[in-house]
Amino acid sequence: MIVTMYQLFQILKLRSIIIRNSIIYGFREKISKFSILFTLALLFIIGDYLFFYRIISYLQRLPLDIGEILITQILSIIFLTFISMLLFSNIITSLSTMYLSSDLELLIASPFSMSTVVISKFVHTTMNSSWMILIFGFPIFTAYGVVYGAKPSYYVILIAVIIPFLVIPAGIGIFITMLLMRFFPARKTYQVMTFLGLIFGAGLVMFFRFLKPEILLGKDVPDDVVIQFVEGLKVPDYPFLPSTWAAKALISGAHGILSQSIMYIVYLFLTALLFFISVVALANKIFHTGWSSAQESLTMKKKRGFYIFYKILNRLLIVLFPIQRGIFMKDIKLFFRDAAQWSQLFMLGALVIVYIFNIRNLPLDSIFLKNFTSVLNHGLAGVVLSAIAVRFTYTAVSLEGKYFWALYASPIDFKKFLWEKFWMYFIPLIILAEILVVISNIFLDVDSYIMTVSIISIFLITTGLVGMGVGMGAIYPVFKYENVAEVAMSTGGILYMLMSFIFIGMIVILESRPVYAHFYKKFLFSHIGGIEVYICYALIIILSLLATFIPMKIGIKALRGMEL
Repeated sequence: MIVTMYQLFQILKLRSIIIRNSIIYGFREKISKFSILFTLALLFIIGDYLFFYRIISYLQRLPLDIGEILITQILSIIFLTFISMLLFSNIITSLSTMYLSSDLELLIASPFSMSTVVISKFVHTTMNSSWMILIFGFPIFTAYGVVYGAKPSYYVILIAVIIPFLVIPAGIGIFITMLLMRFFPARKTYQVMTFLGLIFGAGLVMFFRFLKPEILLGKDVPDDVVIQFVEGLKVPDYPFLPSTWAAKALISGAHGILSQSIMYIVYLFLTALLFFISVVALANKIFHTGWSSAQESLTMKKKRGFYIFYKILNRLLIVLFPIQRGIFMKDIKLFFRDAAQWSQLFMLGALVIVYIFNIRNLPLDSIFLKNFTSVLNHGLAGVVLSAIAVRFTYTAVSLEGKYFWALYASPIDFKKFLWEKFWMYFIPLIILAEILVVISNIFLDVDSYIMTVSIISIFLITTGLVGMGVGMGAIYPVFKYENVAEVAMSTGGILYMLMSFIFIGMIVILESRPVYAHFYKKFLFSHIGGIEVYICYALIIILSLLATFIPMKIGIKALRGMEL
């Protein structure tokens, strides 16, 4: 045990040295990135806290103890959702950190014991899977304590609850992953678990939509409707679930019942310790075998169906320059050969289903509300597209990885290289965007003018998002990564999301005047539109062109001036 702790300390020490060196060298560049990330994270935390503070404060003032019931159910749902998300997240993340990570060959070949390697990866997996939950969850639980005027002991209880609550799903997820890897190839396991995770996420959103919480937004809500909603909101109160223990520990702590909080915290720590010991014990038996099979499964056999598909596609691309056609075919082949890439298509399907489902179930009872919502629909569809674009278009250049030097040393023109990336992702995204807007507008029953504006607007938004994604991905490339998701979560990726939101917001704002003039004419039979309508349309086109060409131009210049 002492030897294992010493070896674990050595590994953690090495990681701390790596982090320290990454901060020290290139400090001027890093400090600007860290400041951007810190500012964005701080703004998100403040907004998250204020949002839930207002909700909990409002619910607390509801009569008939309805607010107390709702708040208790909300906390239970939050913890149940968190532990479900953490479970799937840990399964998928542990595949990368424990079986596909580039440093495993060195660690396994080192004199470190298997227990030490697994424990270090356990910590790594837990941190990678849980940081978003921490950022999102802590403001919620802090707001709950502030609203109820909790004592300082509540915040000590909060920390004591969160630590084992994060360890439990990490232990379960890693345990399941090791069992799967013992009998199945790594790529197949990744595909299956990613698909199941997306199904779970889509089902969870639909569950909340079926609850129809918007019925409580009316001014005069009948008591029977409120009671029916509360009854429908209740989640199964299983006493053996860690999410139940965590929720009850916080609720008891906020009300000053420390003995009950301590009891549930003990349950959490004992369960976390049980799964931690089980993971280490199982790893000593099967981890090395699973890791060895993972390395063997990284190669894929050629299939005749793919060969025919590639041959037909190559014929269709004959109109392109030979260099562009070669790069395009390379990207297509890499996309379908990498399960971590093409399995993300499941995400697109889930997003489309959830988005259209939400639009279909909006409580809109008038023609005006339907047409007005269709305008906001441009912005909502743009946000969905930006989330997809940061995963695909922004990472397009970084996917070249450590072999980018081969492109850099070749006679390939980076202008043609980037525009090939643009068209590769623009075509499928524009198809997806138009499907989203057209189907949702059909459900909203909008008129022909709004439908035309929607189709043109989403075309321009998609063009700008893809141009910004490819261009900014070339400005801030990340060629060294263990998982491609790390590229989307880098400083450049977060900056791209911020710029995307600003771009989409400006488009919607510029559209507001022409659409307002149209509504005024349609519903009030009065003409108020003038030259400003055409100016707004012109500005929308100019803004889209600038968002497309300026990042692409700067990206081309950045690639040409890059030093490898």
